[in-house]
Amino acid sequence: MHKSAAQETQNQSPNAPANQGMTRRNLLIGIMASVGVATTVGCVENFDKSLASLELEKNSHPDNLRFYTANEYELLSILTSLIIPDTDTPGALAIGAPKMMDTLHADWASTESKEKQKIAISEIKQSLDKLAGQNFLTAPSKIQLSSLTELDSQAFSGKKNKAWGYRSVKSLIARFYYSSEVGATQELRYELVPGRWEACIPFEKVGRTWAA
Repeated sequence: MHKSAAQETQNQSPNAPANQGMTRRNLLIGIMASVGVATTVGCVENFDKSLASLELEKNSHPDNLRFYTANEYELLSILTSLIIPDTDTPGALAIGAPKMMDTLHADWASTESKEKQKIAISEIKQSLDKLAGQNFLTAPSKIQLSSLTELDSQAFSGKKNKAWGYRSVKSLIARFYYSSEVGATQELRYELVPGRWEACIPFEKVGRTWAA
């Protein structure tokens, strides 16, 4: 699944911030709001410091998990690696998105958001097992990719309540990725003086999204 698909997720999610004027602070506020945190300046700063330390720590060993079970974390790791894979820049798994999501839900999420996340992960697993015709976690990588592609297509088919859990998890993965140093400075391009404004151009013309 190409990174541009994940970028589209930010636009398609009802909780996603608009691309124009997006900053790291806006992304962090969006992430915290999505799990029921009443954001203040102090909360955002503390959350930012927590993420900075997690980017150095990268991925967690299953024994060190604080919110997800080992199986849930394995599923989340597969999802992150397929939704935003390594290309010419590191992908979502490489920057430690699953570990960030584990910490987010352990330290910051409301009880309601924690329950919804558990339900979402369970429903994603059931849907992927059904689409794969076997245990998704142990299925060959080709089947994992085709199953996830089908689930993604269903989730964004235009039916509002279809696969809400998957849309929610995918949105969080994209937000964490583009709030990371790699996502914001390597995957996205930055140009101090962007020049002429073109409202609608083919994606192939620019190759990737711009940070500013």
